[in-house]
Amino acid sequence: MGGCVSIAISCDQAINNLTSCISGDGNFFRNLVNNLASLRRATRQLEARGDDLLRRVKVQEDGGRIRLGEVQEWLSEVEITVRETHDLLLQSDNEIDKLCCRQYCSKNWISSDGYSKMVLKKLKDIEILLSRGVFDEVTQRGHIQKVEERLFHQKIVGQEELIESTWNSIMEDEVGILGIYGMGGVGKTTLLSQINNKFFIESNQFDIVIWVVVSKNTTVKRIEEDIGKRLEIYDENWERKTENEKACDINKSLKTKRYVLLLDDMWKKVDLANIGVPVPRRNGSKIVFTTRSNEVCGRMGVDKEIEVTCMMWDDAWDLFTENMEETIKSHPDLLEVARSVAKKCKSLPLALNVIGEVMARKKTVEEWHHAANILSSSAAKFSGMEAEILSILKFSYDDLADEKTKKCFLFCALCPEDYEIGKDDLIDYWVGHELIRGTKLNYEGHAIIRALKNAYLLIESESKDKVKMHDVIRDMALWIPLGFGGPQEKLVAAEENARKIPKIKDLEALSSISLISNRIEEACGSLDCPNLDTVLLRDNKLRNISQDFFYRVPVLRVLDLSLKANLTRLPNISNLVSLRYLNLSCTGLKNLPDGLYDHSKLIYLNLEHTYMLKKIDGISSLSSLQVLRLYGSGIDTNDNVVEEIQRLEHLYQLTITLRGSSGLESYLKDEKFNSYNQQLYLSNQSSELIVPIGMISSSRVLEILDSDIPKLEIGWLSSHSEDTPLSTPTPNSIFSS
Repeated sequence: MGGCVSIAISCDQAINNLTSCISGDGNFFRNLVNNLASLRRATRQLEARGDDLLRRVKVQEDGGRIRLGEVQEWLSEVEITVRETHDLLLQSDNEIDKLCCRQYCSKNWISSDGYSKMVLKKLKDIEILLSRGVFDEVTQRGHIQKVEERLFHQKIVGQEELIESTWNSIMEDEVGILGIYGMGGVGKTTLLSQINNKFFIESNQFDIVIWVVVSKNTTVKRIEEDIGKRLEIYDENWERKTENEKACDINKSLKTKRYVLLLDDMWKKVDLANIGVPVPRRNGSKIVFTTRSNEVCGRMGVDKEIEVTCMMWDDAWDLFTENMEETIKSHPDLLEVARSVAKKCKSLPLALNVIGEVMARKKTVEEWHHAANILSSSAAKFSGMEAEILSILKFSYDDLADEKTKKCFLFCALCPEDYEIGKDDLIDYWVGHELIRGTKLNYEGHAIIRALKNAYLLIESESKDKVKMHDVIRDMALWIPLGFGGPQEKLVAAEENARKIPKIKDLEALSSISLISNRIEEACGSLDCPNLDTVLLRDNKLRNISQDFFYRVPVLRVLDLSLKANLTRLPNISNLVSLRYLNLSCTGLKNLPDGLYDHSKLIYLNLEHTYMLKKIDGISSLSSLQVLRLYGSGIDTNDNVVEEIQRLEHLYQLTITLRGSSGLESYLKDEKFNSYNQQLYLSNQSSELIVPIGMISSSRVLEILDSDIPKLEIGWLSSHSEDTPLSTPTPNSIFSS
């Protein structure tokens, strides 16, 4: 009727296999708890190794070097492995609950067996990654450009002969060190910039031209750092070296080259031997510097010096009237008034440019007479050439459109001399100080920067995204409150190379502290400053801030503690009841400071590149927050975090990093995020992505890295039942900017 199948199983063999599985080394269940503990330890070690290596790479890249491919590949593998491991560890509690019989067996054999094997495999993968993650070299040298061309912002009139005579002096065999001196604003930096560019244009026998801005409060450390970066010998070990070791490295590199070292704005003697610069005449190299003081030329032992004097009258008149010829011709009385105004500028190129720009906007003879009277009465109040020039330059400040623009200009003086600040950073300061109202694109802030630039009160960087002040203009901005009845202790000016917070005489009068780019390691004691509204301590060496440092600053609005990798904790800040702006970016913080969520008035919070920070639970309690920057942070942006950000009703600007699938779907579907996202970084993505056109058009930056995406679609998402693209826009319409 039917076949019969017989299957024989050896009972002894089955029992042996079962016994081996339960009691022998092959029992994954018995070792699961220990393996999970080992996996957690190994993952933390891998993350730390990856963070250390990335910091090492970034330091060298800042010095102009290029990341090695094998290093980038290892870092990418680490990021993917860490993400996968975290996902695996999230399941650990459930899997341990399945174990029974003193963890020798499982209620779900197949599930537990598979999970245990995955844990063991991931542990071995991490051990292999750790063994591979030891690199003697992490970057390689790029091509060192012989000359870096410089842009100069002052109009050039009447300097042709001076440029040629300076060039010829540099080329003289017996000249190794050349000093260029003259009063502030006379055009020394412009002259040196043209000399730099002449090396770029004309054929010469030099191997490299190095430009260094020295400034008033310079240090050997900063000069060595700039030279080291230009020579591409600046690496992750640089900061750990002594000044003498750095000098030896510089000397070793320069003594094999015919170099030109251009030092701009030198205020005192710089010991060339201390920074490792070889004697220039021995191999035909050259050192050229600018200074306001003829005494510095003598102390530097120059072979030749050149004085830059104020312009000849005809050249000064040509520079002053360059953009106003039609205006002057429009009325017979204007020529005489214009000559009177031009003479007030003392033939100083900076003053001619600044005042000329102001006067070019005045079209009637009445306006010109009024301006001439103001300049005459202002200059008469002060004695001394410097004070007189500052009073003349102040006319450009007085001519600014409104008090808001004037306050924004004066705030710029909080930056150190020759310090280039990002336009967005400057605008964020203004917004935090409530000088202007912030919006997504900050049109008002950029309009003010443009107005200050057009008035020659700010100088735009070569990259166009930063600005700085001419040092004489900055002197004027610092002098205005003092020269016209302002409190003497209103400002602690930016001072380079300070190692501790300076002592302050009149604490009650103090309104601003700016100690940007110094070497301060500790902030101890207590600031007892009832009127202090701004503290800028970015880019220092801060490791510790005492618990009561910010205890008595009730009106503090702007606090910048960014660019401090060694700063891992902050004191309680709940008493900073007026705080509007808080920048903690690029710090080593592992937790947000206690009391942060008490700040209902906070409108700006920057946590970008806080790699050690993992959680921001409770962020929705910052009910007034308008700007939130999370780009490049270590925060786990899961669905709960995305939901909290969604509850921030006043938010208009957001930067964020989303790793893996956690939080991604919620983020991309939210139309509010589409409108105020500014910078979006997606990593470790492995599924199809539909990125809304609204998010693309509103973002400045979209990065998708270390991902394996089968399909990427850009389109409009339906707000109805199905989240599918309604239509596909053209690339030109998407990426119009």
